[in-house]
Amino acid sequence: MLKVQNKTTKVIRVVQIILFLIQIFLTTWPFVWGGVIDPKLKQSTFTALDMISNIGSTTGNAATEQALNVLGLCFIAFLVIPVIAVGFQIFDRYYNLKNIVGLICCTLGIICIILFVGAKFLCLGSLCAMILYLVSAFLSVMGIFARYLKN
Repeated sequence: MLKVQNKTTKVIRVVQIILFLIQIFLTTWPFVWGGVIDPKLKQSTFTALDMISNIGSTTGNAATEQALNVLGLCFIAFLVIPVIAVGFQIFDRYYNLKNIVGLICCTLGIICIILFVGAKFLCLGSLCAMILYLVSAFLSVMGIFARYLKN
């Protein structure tokens, strides 16, 4: 028999869905300073979607093209991680798997921002994404424990 969700877990689940949808929207915000790709682009910023759309582009500079391709492939994680988390939050209503997957996705998101963007090149989008991943991780832990509360 399936367990009915209590009010606390339902509220946490809805808030997490909203936070992960905001994470998907944040891929359109500035994510990384241009100096990562090419030192001449110090004043430029790129969104995660820019990095993904630059996969396979030609710039005339082989090193820049290779960096764009590698970073573009890496930045796909910023779109895939929240989509997986939202899927689990929406379709897993009665089990604790949504919270465990949410915690794993938040951890992976933070690790991806640290590895792919780096602390030196953080922009508004990547900084907001990191803060939201931390809040979502906290809510995932709360959701794990809230499951055991009585109505």
